[in-house]
Amino acid sequence: MLEFDSDIPLFPLNVVLFPGMMLPLHIFEERYKHMIKECIATGQTFGVVLAKSKQAQAPNVAALFRDDLYEVGTTARITAVENLQDGRMNLITVGQERFVIRDIYPSAADFLRGRVDPFPLQAEDAAEVRTLVQKLRPMVRQYINHLADASGEDLSNATLPNDATALAFLAGTALQGPLADKQRLLSATSLRALIAGAVAALDKEDQILVYMIEAYSAHQRIERLPFVDYSLN
Repeated sequence: MLEFDSDIPLFPLNVVLFPGMMLPLHIFEERYKHMIKECIATGQTFGVVLAKSKQAQAPNVAALFRDDLYEVGTTARITAVENLQDGRMNLITVGQERFVIRDIYPSAADFLRGRVDPFPLQAEDAAEVRTLVQKLRPMVRQYINHLADASGEDLSNATLPNDATALAFLAGTALQGPLADKQRLLSATSLRALIAGAVAALDKEDQILVYMIEAYSAHQRIERLPFVDYSLN
């Protein structure tokens, strides 16, 4: 469990990690090899944060400012490690807790460290949350089905979590839209805001996805038309 003013390594990435969700990583930079080895040796988690700028992922983190990163991130726990040549590693990590960044500073190995506070969701009226979840659950199922149609994958056995927070975080993970939309969900202050945001984002993205599937199907039908010797006039 994170405590207030915790000191943790930070990993700026072009990804939004939600609690409970899996994130595979390939570690190849020397600075992140040091960071991961430190986390493995101490059992510490590290923080995944969405980078706002290219500078956030460049060497020389001493030049970074807090504004180069989104302030809300998620701690990642390492669950599996595959050691490769030259010290490179493949990792499986799982999101744990949300946090808010209070300050950042460079480590000696040129990876970023941050002083962070836990960022739990505010409590909400249980009846209101249940009503929102009843709306969210079929939307998540429908969106996953449309993703399956678009990708050709069989996701019919996918099970949805019963927990309202986990369901909303799954919705955020599944979204194929802009990272800024996913970050807004991760930064929600309350469970009601999180679920309502997930409903709005799914509604928008599902319409786009359905349109893309229909457009692709129409293109396929045109491609399969029988050959006709059209006139040049």
